Amino acid sequence: FNLTDVAARVGLGQLPRIDEFNTKRRELVRHYFELLDAGGAAARGLGLPPRDFSQTNWHMFQVVLPEAPGVKRADVMAAMQAKGIGTGVHYPAIHLFQVYRRLGWKEGDFPIAERICRHILTLPLFPTMARDDVRRVVEALLQVVPARDA
Repeated sequence: FNLTDVAARVGLGQLPRIDEFNTKRRELVRHYFELLDAGGAAARGLGLPPRDFSQTNWHMFQVVLPEAPGVKRADVMAAMQAKGIGTGVHYPAIHLFQVYRRLGWKEGDFPIAERICRHILTLPLFPTMARDDVRRVVEALLQVVPARDA
């Protein structure tokens, strides 16, 4: 909650463009959905976020990787990086942070959250992306994550 002065100034400078940025992100996310659907995301076991265009600003776009032999998030991230595409992990299960473990929370308390957190992958999404950038990300992801029957 505490930004540096420089980060705060950058944020304030961009604030007047927030509607433009959110509109662009929604457009890019729609393209992600379109390409992932057409490319067989379901056949690969990729979990997609809810298609909510009224309640979210789409500051991130994530997929949940399948729990399948040969599909490890670290390997997928490395393969994407080798193709020049950075990915991320947002967010770990907070009840497993040390501070919450000291309060008594433990692995197994929230199994669904834990499973998703082990397999979630954040794909690039920022207002200056082009539709071709989204296409390149999706093509790379679909090459890296094999179809289940493959």
